[in-house]
Amino acid sequence: MRLRALFGALVVSIIGIGANVATANGVTETAIGSSVPGIENSIYYPIVRQNALYHSEDLVRVAAWQALRSDEGEPALRAFVRTGFFEARKRAEGYHARNKEFARRVMTNYSAQYSPNVHAEATAAYKGSAAQQEQFFRTGFAAAKALDDAAREADEQHKQQILEEDRAFVRLLAEFDPGEQVRLAAQHALRAGGTDSHLRAFFASEWMAAAATDVEIYRIRTQEAGVRFYALIPQLIADAEEAEREALAAEGAAAEQARAVAARAWATTREKADEARAVWENEALACAEQARYWRTVIDRANASVDPVWGMIATRADKNRAGWAADGTFADGQTQYWASVEKHAKEHLDQMSPAG
Repeated sequence: MRLRALFGALVVSIIGIGANVATANGVTETAIGSSVPGIENSIYYPIVRQNALYHSEDLVRVAAWQALRSDEGEPALRAFVRTGFFEARKRAEGYHARNKEFARRVMTNYSAQYSPNVHAEATAAYKGSAAQQEQFFRTGFAAAKALDDAAREADEQHKQQILEEDRAFVRLLAEFDPGEQVRLAAQHALRAGGTDSHLRAFFASEWMAAAATDVEIYRIRTQEAGVRFYALIPQLIADAEEAEREALAAEGAAAEQARAVAARAWATTREKADEARAVWENEALACAEQARYWRTVIDRANASVDPVWGMIATRADKNRAGWAADGTFADGQTQYWASVEKHAKEHLDQMSPAG
């Protein structure tokens, strides 16, 4: 595997990505450990680890953890990339799994402090039976949210006073926020006929719930794309290497034909590696934009004495750190696939008629 040398220079930084975030989530590097020494050097390790730590669906995370901890080592990681990821996602799309996943997302994104009824009902549903999870999905969430909204409006002592600068800030989010779900949530809060109560609900829970959805959409998109690249490109490399060996062993007219076959194989590998590099490069830019945006939110929150903005500052800093970690991972993948593209080009040039 010639690419292991290329990969080795990048793997240390990629493995460390998100370590602080993982520790904050109660997951440590020790917990990731496999019984197979050196598994961290596998080309598949970073993308499987990324899914184990950050995929939004429980079943996918479990499948990734099982692969990382398997006694089989790299074959288990390769199997996850080629089939296990998509099988887990298919299971996660099942009716009961979707209901449980909905409860988990609500439980995570609606805080006990500002949405106590929603958080309590979601937690009970997530830990409860399939029937409880279906009931929460159908009616329980809406009922609990109505109770929280009513309690928030009735609490005159702590009720947030919506200032014009708050309204203007939501208008900015509605138009310019880099996350589509946050833009939609802000637009809904500002809808025709809306009142200050809708803006209070936005600041208390809907904003951060929408932001969390933007994160999940990003991660599902990039994790699936990353898995597809690792399922395809290593095999293209292996095929190209085999074709090159045959070309170097061939003689006469057969050698010319074999070199052409090898050149085409390396050209395909280079094309796909460059595609992967471009995808991750764009994702890194998106992460950087999100991290900068959350920095501005923190600055705005720190300028306010309202306790709601204090909560927002805490969540915003967590979001900024999360996007920064995702951006670091995307940068690492960009560098890795650029190295693969360079490697493929070198061998393409060697196998081409002028090589």
